Amino acid sequence: MAAHACSVSGACSRAIAPVSVRGTSRARAAAAKPCRAHAAAMPTIRAQKLNDGVVPVGVQTTHGPMGVQSALLLDRIIILGDRIDEDVAVRTCAELLALSYEDPEKDIRIFLNCTAGTQYCVQTILDMMEYIQSKGVDISVVGMGCVAGPPAMLLAAGAKGKRLAMPSCRIILSQPLGGLSGTSYEVKIQAMELSRNARMQVAVFAKYTGKSFEDMGEFLVRDSYMSPQEAMELNLIDGLVDVNEVKRAR
Repeated sequence: MAAHACSVSGACSRAIAPVSVRGTSRARAAAAKPCRAHAAAMPTIRAQKLNDGVVPVGVQTTHGPMGVQSALLLDRIIILGDRIDEDVAVRTCAELLALSYEDPEKDIRIFLNCTAGTQYCVQTILDMMEYIQSKGVDISVVGMGCVAGPPAMLLAAGAKGKRLAMPSCRIILSQPLGGLSGTSYEVKIQAMELSRNARMQVAVFAKYTGKSFEDMGEFLVRDSYMSPQEAMELNLIDGLVDVNEVKRAR
């Protein structure tokens, strides 16, 4: 019986061989080498934050896939929805010039939804609009959302009869803003320039509405909130975009 037990134990000891920890670790390392090599060959992907939060959208056109802005330019449409700074002003002027040279017989339409912008940059676009319209190209401006501050001058500067607004658009006339800082002499100079900008803005609105400088100045003493109907009474715009009429035209 004892011999039988010994034989069984011997068989068990031979059947269940001791596992080498070193051998197992080496096997695992060898098996992991191809995975590591494969991972090294794969490109590293990191999430990066873009400066512009707008996701570019592509559309299919008869000219092939292109961005929304480029597709709209084919129909001579410009969208202004950002704060009007130097970059926006230069881009808009370039688009206006390109469209005016492409076909001097067709109108250009600007959809405007701006609530901020420096007066200098807005007047840059304003001067370009006047230059192009003096060549016989009409520029239609359609206000939507909210048009406030200096950008409202662009709404008034469209071609007569083609200055429009969406039914729910809000139009706000206000004086130009400015932050005064520095020495007393510098503050005095900046105050003079701010006053000049305010008078210039009143003169621009008076020019396009047909109102006197004094009458128009009363609307800019404080913020003036207007509906499209009130803007029409002021002769700031000429009419409303009839959504039902657009649907019928389709």
